[in-house]
Amino acid sequence: MKPDNYERNHALAAEYVVGTLQGAARRRFERWMMVSARVRRQVWYWERRLQPFNESLPEEAAPKAVWNSIEQRLFPGTAPVASRWWQTLTAWRWSTGIAVLAVFALLLWTPSPPVVTHYVGVVQSQQAEPLWLVNASADHRLSVKAMPPVQPADGGRDYQLWLLPESGAPISLALLPTGGARLQIDLSDQQVRQLLQSRSLAISLEPAGGSPTGQPTGPVVYQTRLVQM
Repeated sequence: MKPDNYERNHALAAEYVVGTLQGAARRRFERWMMVSARVRRQVWYWERRLQPFNESLPEEAAPKAVWNSIEQRLFPGTAPVASRWWQTLTAWRWSTGIAVLAVFALLLWTPSPPVVTHYVGVVQSQQAEPLWLVNASADHRLSVKAMPPVQPADGGRDYQLWLLPESGAPISLALLPTGGARLQIDLSDQQVRQLLQSRSLAISLEPAGGSPTGQPTGPVVYQTRLVQM
């Protein structure tokens, strides 16, 4: 994990609580929480901040198949009549040996997954309320999740996301979702390079359907900077 950085920690804590931080990245963050009281406090902050959204969701009963599976694990059926102990031991040795060989074969022939660097950002209101969570990686994917407080803009306008390169004009990426929706954007090679160089994004208010000129025409209402995990 990278050296301590408040902005990155805050964004990762939000991703962790919302559930968009997954896989190896989530496991690394959990190990980090074990050794950093500051990171734990940031996670607790987001848990308290987002708890009202959880409470507003309706309760839903688990499917019957889930309960059946739990019941079978807790109360397994009666085992068949045991065979002679030496026959059981022989079968156990054979099955164990086959299982060990299978594990070794899997380890030898399964390639290691590539390490993908992730970048995260949290777009906040002036009251530090999370509005959009942004997750980008070097594998040409950028995902944006709109938090429930984000409602459609007034006057039928749209929120438009822009990449701010280190030099040159802003680059339109997409119209942003609202009200808890999620959007995934496939980036070109050039956009990935520019995003990793600047890590800067902006959001403007545009006419319905987006800017008619290919450049921001309305006010820039939010900005954020992605931070590396």
